[in-house]
Amino acid sequence: MKIGIHANVCDTETQRIASSLYEPLKALGNALEGEYGGEMEHLWINLELLEYRCKPDGTQRHPFRFQKRVSGRSHFGLPPVDDKFNVGHYSVRPDFQLLKSLGPDRVVLYVLSLICESTGELIEKRKRIGQFDVALFQSRYREECSRLGYNLAPQAWGQV
Repeated sequence: MKIGIHANVCDTETQRIASSLYEPLKALGNALEGEYGGEMEHLWINLELLEYRCKPDGTQRHPFRFQKRVSGRSHFGLPPVDDKFNVGHYSVRPDFQLLKSLGPDRVVLYVLSLICESTGELIEKRKRIGQFDVALFQSRYREECSRLGYNLAPQAWGQV
């Protein structure tokens, strides 16, 4: 399974945050690639860094979705490409006031902790994602964060 964790949609207020997250999220996504069972071939997690596009009630703009066989059909007369990849994806919404007040190292810890918490949503979606081993994914997530030098304990990023 391929894992993509992104914070690539931002504005001028969150650009420095997105920049500080690029390398750690890329390294973590690469480290998490592997077999977790089930039909899901890709998992994409997006950090919402556009505050004005977030829902006012604090809920995720894009809750978990599982798409079977994302179409590779071509348009504009190009040769067709076979359908590929069962993709699960969702977004994570940070506390923007807290996020803006943290330094780059603490931003990374805060975001990694939020994403770790968000994986609990995958447990709720077990019927849709089949035999995907959520517990294994969560365990490997914490292990890889630790291996990359990030302690996910809340006090590490300054939770209030």
